[in-house]
Amino acid sequence: MNVMKKIFTLFEDFFSSLFFLVGLGLMFYEVIMRYVFNDPTTWINETASILVVWGILFGLSVALRDHHHISVDIFYAMLPRRIKKAVDIFANLVGIGFCLFLVFAGIELVSHSFQSGQVTMDTRIPYWIYYLIMPISGLLFLVRFIERLIKVIKNQNVEGGHLDGNHTAF
Repeated sequence: MNVMKKIFTLFEDFFSSLFFLVGLGLMFYEVIMRYVFNDPTTWINETASILVVWGILFGLSVALRDHHHISVDIFYAMLPRRIKKAVDIFANLVGIGFCLFLVFAGIELVSHSFQSGQVTMDTRIPYWIYYLIMPISGLLFLVRFIERLIKVIKNQNVEGGHLDGNHTAF
């Protein structure tokens, strides 16, 4: 199980970084081409934007794993430990619900785009390929919320999570 967790973590880190950095690299290339060589491209803005969005959506689960999502805990800090656990369980269940919505709505969007045959104006790439990140991101995010929920239920300290006094995703 530990090997699977390491592979999953590496997958998240690699692809979130890859998409984000390649997108930013393409944006930098476009700026150089446009303002230095006065030879702008037509396909880079669209492609770079999509790659950055893919990198960000892959990064949702990375941020949850590493406890980098924003939280407000002014009232939470005053609660007794038992109520904190109930709040943590509720927050993670809400997160799981959101992830399930993201997966199913993403699948529906991909399916609709695939059936309609819509393509982008500049690159002529089918939209369903761009939208594929929604269910993928939702699944990755879902795994991390389930992992957190299990830790809360087992009374394990969630590193950086509410159970040890710090922040969680909500």
